Amino acid sequence: MAYSYDHDCPFEAFITNLGKYNEGELVGEWVKFPTSAEELQKVFDRIGIGSKDKFGNPYEEWFISDYDCYVEGLYSKLGEYSNLNELNYLAAKLEELNDYGYERFQAAMQISDYTGSIQELINLTDNLDKYDLYSDINDHDDLGRYYIEELDAMSV
Repeated sequence: MAYSYDHDCPFEAFITNLGKYNEGELVGEWVKFPTSAEELQKVFDRIGIGSKDKFGNPYEEWFISDYDCYVEGLYSKLGEYSNLNELNYLAAKLEELNDYGYERFQAAMQISDYTGSIQELINLTDNLDKYDLYSDINDHDDLGRYYIEELDAMSV
């Protein structure tokens, strides 16, 4: 699978320590998805999640301050407080797709009404068989020609 810009993963997220951010310090790290629970824990340790502030209160909260997304159309669907497990699962599902499935996913994302959440995008990867992709059709003229010539939907 070749993602945009020849990257080896569907997307990366910059996970930021919210407490440090509120104190005026940007402490975070880029993570490639999919990843492992162990790697996420190492990232949390490195950015101070679980450590204590100067008052002895632990830094517990994080958010995603940026994404680098290599799946066309996906960037706008990802949020600052997206569930990391869901992001990881979505990335793993995208990695499982063959080239045709990946093209169908990108096309289905553009026309489906069910892409408002990460869960819906995960469901979309499981329901790609509901979509047909005709890569040679670029406009209504091509579609009409396809109906007439290939499907014999109309006699001319």
